[in-house]
Amino acid sequence: ATGRGSVAVKDEMVVALNIIGGAMVGGVQRLTGKTQIRPAAIFAQVEQMGLRAVPIIFLMSFLIGAIIAQQGAFQLRRFGGELYAVNLAAILILREIGVLMIAGRSGSAITAEIGSMKMREEIDALHVIGLNPIGVLVFPRLVALVIVLPLLAFIANLAGLLGAMLTLNMYSGISFASFGQGVQYSVDMFTVFSGVIKAPFMAVMIGLIASAEGMKVGGSAESLGLRVTASVVKSIFLVILMDGLFAIFYA
Repeated sequence: ATGRGSVAVKDEMVVALNIIGGAMVGGVQRLTGKTQIRPAAIFAQVEQMGLRAVPIIFLMSFLIGAIIAQQGAFQLRRFGGELYAVNLAAILILREIGVLMIAGRSGSAITAEIGSMKMREEIDALHVIGLNPIGVLVFPRLVALVIVLPLLAFIANLAGLLGAMLTLNMYSGISFASFGQGVQYSVDMFTVFSGVIKAPFMAVMIGLIASAEGMKVGGSAESLGLRVTASVVKSIFLVILMDGLFAIFYA
């Protein structure tokens, strides 16, 4: 089992490098004019993975921010420091939580789309007519993710802060003005950008994993379900791992 796992990790790395190389080749061909740039494909993915994801990202981040604020206020109340729940919630949401909310949703969509194309042999058809499937399918999605994820992280930060503010107002009686002052004193520009800066790196990671899992789909619906599940699990795991590495770097 250990040997099979080690070989599987090697195979995953080879597939990821293949996708990175194919996407880079596709990007260079578009920049040099050898291949036509298709902005419509990129904007379609921006709408699919960005605009349509706003409601669920907003709701999840709002609830997570509310839970963090409530638990922070509950624990700090014992020490008479309930007001510091504002600092706790603001820093945690802006630096860590906001960008983690976007890991699973977009990756599963990419895997499902590419996997469905693989099942219907559309990817084989691209090979037959001389097109690079990675450049045609993966490159627009990677570009769209890099554009969209920082914006979604910003929206998630605002939603989390809104949830924390309303919760602390109802649970602890902290006014909106006091919450704003607490955020102003505890948060600086580095805290704000430290969360958003991670988003493009996580976008590339999510796009690579999702695309690789989509390319592995076989001819059955069971295979598609397994690959979508694997895509979500791997995306969340590696995004949290990358978030921890960024936290060490920032420290």
